Amino acid sequence: MHVVPSRLDSFSFSSMSDLAEHARTVRGRGRPRGPDANYRARLLDAALDAFGAQGFEAAGLRAIAASAGCDVSMVAHYFGSKAELWAAVVDRIEAQVRADLAALDMLSPAAGPIERRVVAAVEAMFVQAVRQPQAMRFVMRQMTDPGERLDELVARVVEPVHAVFLPLWQEAIDAGIFRMRSALALQTFVFGAISYAVAAAPVLARMSGGEIDLARLQREFMDGLFARLARGEADADASDTAEEGR
Repeated sequence: MHVVPSRLDSFSFSSMSDLAEHARTVRGRGRPRGPDANYRARLLDAALDAFGAQGFEAAGLRAIAASAGCDVSMVAHYFGSKAELWAAVVDRIEAQVRADLAALDMLSPAAGPIERRVVAAVEAMFVQAVRQPQAMRFVMRQMTDPGERLDELVARVVEPVHAVFLPLWQEAIDAGIFRMRSALALQTFVFGAISYAVAAAPVLARMSGGEIDLARLQREFMDGLFARLARGEADADASDTAEEGR
């Protein structure tokens, strides 16, 4: 396996600092107190899992309520309908995404060289995918179901992410770090690869007898993605050495 030189290691392969994880919560009508006070959050958790695994149409409210440990009438009490429950799940994802994006100050040009910022960006994407696999699965599932719900999800979740990352990818392309022409395609490929790696990690660990886990997948992905950058730096070092010897 190619090992990235130590200079690239300095570009922050260590764990990212904790990103903000608070989400906006919409207070339900007549929310009960005491033992029932967390039903709304439990219904949102169950709905996020169900919609991500089965899609909107196939996910059943009775199954969602059962998973949340409450009666199906609680869905109507807190959300009114299945569509409003779906919208509340998107509310939660949007709030989390915007909080996470606000914490990505390492992407600003003022944060350092483009190489450092690109590595930090990819690492941050991995961190968020690992922390929020259900939300990632929800988004990926909805991508297969064109319509008004997808349009809403794109406008509220996907486009804000692209607005933050696309300028960085374009800067990296202009700097020759990636041999691609489209920043949007680059964002799609990187996000898709990370999403698949996180989703497939348990299967790969089982197939490899535990040799390949998520941490190793992340290391190899980073090493492979930035191998050309590392080679470029090594070539530059060799060139500098040759120049000094003349």
